[in-house]
Amino acid sequence: MSKKWSPEDNVKEVAQDVFFVEGPAVNWTILRRNREFTLIDTGYPGNWPLLQSSINFLGLSVANAAAVLLTHGHSDHIGNAARISAMGIPVFAHQAELPNVRREILEQISVKDLGWRVLRPRVGAWAIHAVRSGGLSDVAVPKVAAMTQGTLDALPGRPQIIATGGHTSGHVSFLVPSARAIVTGDALITGHAISPASGPQMLPAVFHHRPAETWASLEVLRQLGAETILPGHGPIVTPPQGIIELVSDGTYSPFG
Repeated sequence: MSKKWSPEDNVKEVAQDVFFVEGPAVNWTILRRNREFTLIDTGYPGNWPLLQSSINFLGLSVANAAAVLLTHGHSDHIGNAARISAMGIPVFAHQAELPNVRREILEQISVKDLGWRVLRPRVGAWAIHAVRSGGLSDVAVPKVAAMTQGTLDALPGRPQIIATGGHTSGHVSFLVPSARAIVTGDALITGHAISPASGPQMLPAVFHHRPAETWASLEVLRQLGAETILPGHGPIVTPPQGIIELVSDGTYSPFG
């Protein structure tokens, strides 16, 4: 980033009590209800000070979180979930994603997958940032539980579970009806360190556990009619033509 990260610049209120936080490389969302809140995703382990800062900026405390919801089990999204879980706060993910979050399996791109591509400037810079942010550290969340819509209906923001598998087996997005917004995780992004493109786009196929299923999930997102995209990577976007029409075809990909 060109300047130091601050909550004043990077915490945006999308609708009343719905806040999107754009991190240096990965994002999270806060749904507030009085003094409690729902946290969707938690950033890299190295984002812990920024995560705390964004929560405190809204007059909240991490200890008052009602729950943490995870879009999927990658280290840049679950990096601080175990720390929060240790405070007695419940952490939820899709049933099919639990093994990934617990690190019983690993559906995530590896150094081996990158291979020679890491020598490309954008890919190399992204990889270095990921490592420095704790991307290779132990981020397992042993106490993660399977989410149900009934559980989420009682949480601040009442987010709705939208199954968008493909990036990982149990990847989910969350519809926030009060904001007409969709938290897309990595099923749909609007920017990434490896990409010269801006706006709604897909990560390269090598990042997805099942690429074809990821593209099928895009149609699920399109049919929701959401007006705002709150992505796992990149800035908030309100696409004037809807979601699917603006998605990159992936030709920018440094992976070919």
